[in-house]
Amino acid sequence: MNPSRATASPDTSIEDSLRRRDDPRIREIVVFVDGRAETAGILEFAGLLAQEYGAHLTAVFMEPLPASTPPEMFARGEGIPQVIEAHQAQLKGIEAGHRARFEGIVRRHGLPSEWRSLPYLSADLAVHAVHADLAVVARPYPRDQTAGPLNLAESLVLTSGRPVIMLPPSGTPSRVRRVLVGWNAGREAVRAVADAMPLLVRADAVEVLVVDPEHRRAGHGEEPGADIARHLARHGAQVDVRRLSSGGEDVGRVLLSQAAAFGADLMVMGAARHGRVERWILGSVSTELMRDGRTSVLVYRPPE
Repeated sequence: MNPSRATASPDTSIEDSLRRRDDPRIREIVVFVDGRAETAGILEFAGLLAQEYGAHLTAVFMEPLPASTPPEMFARGEGIPQVIEAHQAQLKGIEAGHRARFEGIVRRHGLPSEWRSLPYLSADLAVHAVHADLAVVARPYPRDQTAGPLNLAESLVLTSGRPVIMLPPSGTPSRVRRVLVGWNAGREAVRAVADAMPLLVRADAVEVLVVDPEHRRAGHGEEPGADIARHLARHGAQVDVRRLSSGGEDVGRVLLSQAAAFGADLMVMGAARHGRVERWILGSVSTELMRDGRTSVLVYRPPE
């Protein structure tokens, strides 16, 4: 791969007025809590994010399907109410553990908060993201490609119309300080960058990555990546541009490799829907980005 670099900086005469360290747009964050999974990392990340932006944090607990033992599966007559009661107690115990962790985090960070609970396979999941500025959800483990009700992460991206941060299932929570922007000048990428602006202007470093700039598309301008970097710089972001040739390698692998090299806490991407089925890719990139277990990804898909 052959890299090239460029740098964009705010005009020094107006730099102070352009840096927006108290951007007001993130005021509500919703974090989805899968009752079947370990949630300490995602709750801590959401808590850190809400603290930094002074945001209200809502947790949406997704009730898991209760585990059944062989004797319970064959319960009959008077045994059925006992099984139901045992299952309800099991679910209450699971929820209580997650809620106690959540309440400990919001107390520690001094956050306004709310806890909501939804039944297993609720059809109302996306509604909670629609009425927030940002949704946070864990990606499934690679070995469990359909983890989460209705493959939750993909469903939220497709249906909510809101930016969604997808965290690695076992990632270490951290503040967003280094951000990689996967840029192809497409409509989806434009909207993803706009929605991520509060994060981008607070980051210590932003890298705009253009893969295969020689395959220039409409919207890139004379120098791929330069115009969006200039736009970000005028908002106060500390931004560089990197251009890489994939050399025929999968673009998703190139992005993941560069995210690791850059030390990115977060990647910002656009998501596009293709075909008649509920399948999506990040811009023109393979779904490997979503399945990767190392990097958090913010994605946005504009409505049709």
